[in-house]
Amino acid sequence: MIDLTGYKLTFSDEFNARSISQTGAGTTWADIRSEWRYDAHSDIGFGKSSFVDPASGYDPFKVAGGALAITAVPDRTPSGYPGSWESGLITTQGHFSQTYGYFEIRADFSDAKGGWDAFWLLPDKPAPNPNQRPGWQELDVVEHYGVNDKGVYSTIHTTDQTPNIPWQVNRQVYSELGQAGGYHTYGMDWQKDKISFYVDGQFVGAQATPSDMTGPMYLLADLATQDDADPAGGPITMKIDYIRAYSKDPHAVAVNLDTVSPPDGKDPGLYGATSANSPAPVPAGSSSPASLGTGPDTLVLKISQDAYKGDAQYTVSVDGKQVGGTYTAHAAHGANQFDTLTLHGDWAPGDHRVSLTFLNDAYDGTPATDRNLYLDGATYNGAEVAGSHLTFLSAGTQSLAVHDWLLA
Repeated sequence: MIDLTGYKLTFSDEFNARSISQTGAGTTWADIRSEWRYDAHSDIGFGKSSFVDPASGYDPFKVAGGALAITAVPDRTPSGYPGSWESGLITTQGHFSQTYGYFEIRADFSDAKGGWDAFWLLPDKPAPNPNQRPGWQELDVVEHYGVNDKGVYSTIHTTDQTPNIPWQVNRQVYSELGQAGGYHTYGMDWQKDKISFYVDGQFVGAQATPSDMTGPMYLLADLATQDDADPAGGPITMKIDYIRAYSKDPHAVAVNLDTVSPPDGKDPGLYGATSANSPAPVPAGSSSPASLGTGPDTLVLKISQDAYKGDAQYTVSVDGKQVGGTYTAHAAHGANQFDTLTLHGDWAPGDHRVSLTFLNDAYDGTPATDRNLYLDGATYNGAEVAGSHLTFLSAGTQSLAVHDWLLA
């Protein structure tokens, strides 16, 4: 079993709530790659599929039971390449990327003929290729084909190939599931000297790290279709329990692990890695402290909730840029408790806007069956922030201004 002792959790989406938009602005994921946009609401895709945003008239995404389902259907809307299936892709391009580390998806892939599921990484900026060698930079943690339900294809695409050796031998690790179907974990530990692949936590093979795999890469997951997809066979669906990333860089910033919600009741845990909400001493009057980021400026938020059928979840942005991942509130507002979230950064002199987004409102008609989120106060570099008591009775974003005169 893989051991991630010494690693920090740097990205986590447990898919307890939906956070997807066309550009990724204010959300965890984007669903269109800007450089591959086909029309106003689609990405050209690949295989026999286009990737569409819900504004196309078809929504390929559904979050329920702690999982994200992506469903492909035969051509249904004017968006996308004519005649292609319409499906979904999610990416952190422009919002989260990382050099080296362990990357894992837990998913139940489709067993339908023509289904083509994948979790992969692409570079923020492709490495130089002055000699115009064939290939490109891409790390495929897993590609899965419904026609070969047991097969797990993990591939390194690179311009640094060994001459005269087929890439399937030189840069691919193939393995098979003992039992296809259901949820499995697919992981990749990308380090400076070696890239290792894991299935259900077990090592299945490794390759030397190519010379063009030394810069930050972002995450993608998608369900595409191939030419043999049968329109008469009905929709094709993949389900994702979570996507997580870890780093053993000593300067890496740990993020909170969201509420774990495996749809099948099973979860492998963090393999020894730590997250920002790992157990720590709790100061008086507060619960579930977290501190993350680096820099001379310090923003402290006091957060509480009314829990109902689960805890309130939220994100924090400073000047429009999200800080960390999705946070989960634990402290009870009615008991005058609060969580303390401490964010460090280099936000420079001047006025700033701090925004909180409540993600998962729930209400069943009575005060006792209502999930709410509260900001119970804030300080910036030790000074109280005026107007820093906010009440979220429904999902949405509220902001407060941090003025330069606070620091005078």
